[in-house]
Amino acid sequence: MSTFAVKIRRVTVMPHPNADRLELGTVDDYHVVIAKGEYQTGDLAVYIPEQAIVPPQIIAELGLEGKLHGADHNRVRAMKLRGELSQGLLYRPAPWPEHWVEGTDVAEELGIVKWEPPIPISMQGDVERAPFGTIFRTYTDIENVKAFPNVLQEGEEVIFTEKLHGSCLVAGLLDGQRVVSSKGIAGHGLVLRESATNVYWRAALQEGVFDKLAAFLSDTGQTQAMLFGEVLGVQDLTYGFVGGQIGFRAFDLYTAQGFADYDDFVAFCERYGLPRVPEIYRGPFSKTVMQHHTDGGSTIAAHLREGVIIRPVRERDELDIGRVILKSVSGDYLTRKGGTELQ
Repeated sequence: MSTFAVKIRRVTVMPHPNADRLELGTVDDYHVVIAKGEYQTGDLAVYIPEQAIVPPQIIAELGLEGKLHGADHNRVRAMKLRGELSQGLLYRPAPWPEHWVEGTDVAEELGIVKWEPPIPISMQGDVERAPFGTIFRTYTDIENVKAFPNVLQEGEEVIFTEKLHGSCLVAGLLDGQRVVSSKGIAGHGLVLRESATNVYWRAALQEGVFDKLAAFLSDTGQTQAMLFGEVLGVQDLTYGFVGGQIGFRAFDLYTAQGFADYDDFVAFCERYGLPRVPEIYRGPFSKTVMQHHTDGGSTIAAHLREGVIIRPVRERDELDIGRVILKSVSGDYLTRKGGTELQ
């Protein structure tokens, strides 16, 4: 899940291709459909992203009463307006506060918070502190490529894997101790106590994760390793896992040396018999290639694709985001009806 912020941004205005009275306000690579003449290129505005819960007074100022999503009609979601994907809102109060400068995060000042989905009972459980002094960690916050359009370089060798719509399993074998968690729970330094009904423990045991990690540690002479993957069959896109069945696809391996390079991760999965997320593309990066692979159908089920995860073949960091791994999300996925959004 990417970082949530409500920042002052400078807007670039572009024509709407299908409507004379509308325009596109662009922030990074996000487009927001706006009324024509409402903004000029170079104007500052508050960019309110998807999944924001917006206070009533701001909704009223924007004239959006009853038009947002959720039971209280106060949640921002992507939508298509006259055929163009609109992601987020632009807001410019009058008078404009003097201390608001470009780049300032004003979420707290405006009372805007991130929407958090309710956690199903099957994903809940008793928790305890993670083992002290180990490599235990949660998974990387994967930022949207639209928010960081210049991190990936044209021509850089990358891997696209299908972004699967499930829930993140965090599992590890740490100095002989088995640990299981979710991304959100692990982010608080907690693990789930073993349970036959908890979906994360079910997935780890079903796939024999601990035996496979033990074999890997024995073969490499290490004492700690963590595996990250997607539990399938727990959201509206089921990938064929129905009636309480769950599936699993691994997507990352972490040891005391850090995250494994992609080819080393693939070799690990093949050697120890772990299913992994589908690889869709390997080659030079370009925005055209990225968009071509973002949309379409899933490679493992007869429904739409959530998008793609993009990572360099070799692990690397950037100052702005840390680890370089980004997501490109399908517009059809964002605007689908009846979707669920769990971590």
